[in-house]
Amino acid sequence: MKTIETKIDRFDGGIENDSRDPRENTCQMVSNFDIFTNPRKMTQYRSSESGDGAAATRQRRNFCLAIRTGTTYSLYALGRQEAVARLEVEYKDLTTGAANDLDDTGWGSTANNQSGAGTAEYNLFVYYQRTGYIYASNTANIIRYDPDGGDAIADTHQTLTHTHIAQGVVHSKDDILYIPYFNSGGFIARNNNGTWNTTALTLPVHYIPSSICEYGNYLAIACIPTSGVGNSRVFLWDRDSSLTTVDESIDWGEGMLMVLEEVDGALIGISQKGGAANSFTGVPNGVVVTNDKVIFRQLVGNKAVKVKELLANHSGGSATTQLPIAKQRVDNRLYFQMLIELNGAVRDGVWSFGRIDQNSPWVLVHERTSNNNTALDTGDSLRNFIKVGDYLFQSYIDTNYAISKTDDGATFSHNSVYESKRFNAGDASTHKDLMEATVTTEYMPTAGDVILQYRTNNSTSWTQIFQNTTDNSISRSAITSLPKDYKEIEFRILATGNAEITGLIFKENVKSRRFNTV
Repeated sequence: MKTIETKIDRFDGGIENDSRDPRENTCQMVSNFDIFTNPRKMTQYRSSESGDGAAATRQRRNFCLAIRTGTTYSLYALGRQEAVARLEVEYKDLTTGAANDLDDTGWGSTANNQSGAGTAEYNLFVYYQRTGYIYASNTANIIRYDPDGGDAIADTHQTLTHTHIAQGVVHSKDDILYIPYFNSGGFIARNNNGTWNTTALTLPVHYIPSSICEYGNYLAIACIPTSGVGNSRVFLWDRDSSLTTVDESIDWGEGMLMVLEEVDGALIGISQKGGAANSFTGVPNGVVVTNDKVIFRQLVGNKAVKVKELLANHSGGSATTQLPIAKQRVDNRLYFQMLIELNGAVRDGVWSFGRIDQNSPWVLVHERTSNNNTALDTGDSLRNFIKVGDYLFQSYIDTNYAISKTDDGATFSHNSVYESKRFNAGDASTHKDLMEATVTTEYMPTAGDVILQYRTNNSTSWTQIFQNTTDNSISRSAITSLPKDYKEIEFRILATGNAEITGLIFKENVKSRRFNTV
């Protein structure tokens, strides 16, 4: 028999699908923790609270920033009118302490903020500062909205018949707005300071453009097959509408490519195989897929190389993963929404993908749950989000439409969660006894609360080892009532009250026998 001590004091490796990944700083799940500001500790994010006092009726589900008066920006939300399914736009000021600010549930209305015709769509909601307007869509037109309310909403601003439309991008190289859409074929429309060309680029007829982004001088265009079968593609276009061809056509591999963005100089795509690629109704096209997973790829040369993969573990056996097209790049990390069943539970909300530097591996983190400790059901839906400074707004459906936002007060009443890898002391065939378990922290605040749990072998339930609520303590250990005669063990840490986790330490006695007791 020998004693082995394991010490985890780095957490910046994020989530790995391999439950036995050998790297010290990786885990099976980390939620509602900041693991990057200081890689040697996990710091709780603030809890969420309601961000909309009329969410169920207004159904706000897309966001952008735009200039409302002079040089002052506001946060705008795209929703629907209470009585009819037509577009409505409202705003919040980027301040606190007054009505319709970031710290309350109110939203303000400008004049001329309601559409008079057409059924509202929600994938397109983009501000083009050069023209001074926000652009949205209904099924037949681009809609134009004046952020200060001075002009009437133009419901038929630009005819654009389509069955699918995605978010637009203003390219920094030419300050032109580009919008991807599909109508019996894929196209890129462009708005050059108010002048439209709705067929600036024609894409292959059997692809639907799902996401676009800047990539150097290029516009990178993610496309998914109209059939729902086969590989996605990425086209690189130099934005020259006088040419009918693209510069590069890249096979992006299996899965529906829903999110594409440049991160730290690399082109990153997030694809979904199975589940609900739920931003485009009917795509994939009714195809039954048994293995439900999310795949992260990076463009290397002219090939899409897989850098990470999450394989969902559905308790009911049905594919339920959701990957909307919503995205935002913040501090050189790609933020996106996802709902997926991992490590025995539904995980929903906003995630991030990025790396510390170009020599470091890519790291995936479940940044924020949609609604604190209330997990969404697999039948609920994610809609969109936006991060504005320290405030994160998330739109989702949990029976009714809802918007959560970061609490303006220093509230940490939700659980921040860390679920470790499976540990087997290097040999899964030997039996072990847990002799000691410790969690170290920064000095515990008055409301600080840390719970350590475990599960062994193939158990699906967690058992508590201890709870630490002692003010100013920096560690808590247990040496009694610990599991015996297991082969593998996992740990889970739950933190509330702004407790900061600095380490997990445990000792095991490894037995020489490899056979089961009979």
